[in-house]
Amino acid sequence: MSDISALPTDAPRTQQERTERSTNALLEAASELIVEGGFTALTFAAIGERAGYSRGMVTARFGNKDGLIDALIERIVTTWSHKNVIPQTKGRNGLDGAITLIDAIRTQAAKDPRGLRVLYSLMFEAVGADDHMVMRFAKFQETMRADFAGYVRRGQRDGSIRKGPSPDREGELIVAGLRGIGFQWLLDPGSFDPVNALAYLSTTTRDRLAA
Repeated sequence: MSDISALPTDAPRTQQERTERSTNALLEAASELIVEGGFTALTFAAIGERAGYSRGMVTARFGNKDGLIDALIERIVTTWSHKNVIPQTKGRNGLDGAITLIDAIRTQAAKDPRGLRVLYSLMFEAVGADDHMVMRFAKFQETMRADFAGYVRRGQRDGSIRKGPSPDREGELIVAGLRGIGFQWLLDPGSFDPVNALAYLSTTTRDRLAA
């Protein structure tokens, strides 16, 4: 009879699992470097060293810096993007939909502050960067403004939001509030509390828009 205790407890990892593990390690290292030193600290050599892999692997996995940035953004977006929250607002009135979206961002700021800081760091450093990065974040902002504007339009139709406010201007204002909170947090993380600021943004947005 064989000794069951001598059998390996974990099956060997497949090539796909090893690839996913190394990719996650590289993206995690890149995230840490951005939080610590900003976009300028993001070199393939530094990422490889931090993750315990070669620079060549970073190049092979992402190709160039644009590819790395796309992978970082996609990782963050997949994890906690506002797009993941949109289905939760189905069947709710427009005002509740807008507030749900703001509150979801506040919840993520509490649960995953580093992920949010990485996103904001990349977003603000996109100003003056290459066209690829500018266009990537310009589209991101446009989509979020449109989502909030859509909630305001829905709310004005269903009666939860008063008729006066312009949906497009409100979308711009709410996103401006979100970005302003993010910018203050990046500049002064020791004393500025984004969670409290987002809670206040949620409350004041409801008070301002409610019918």
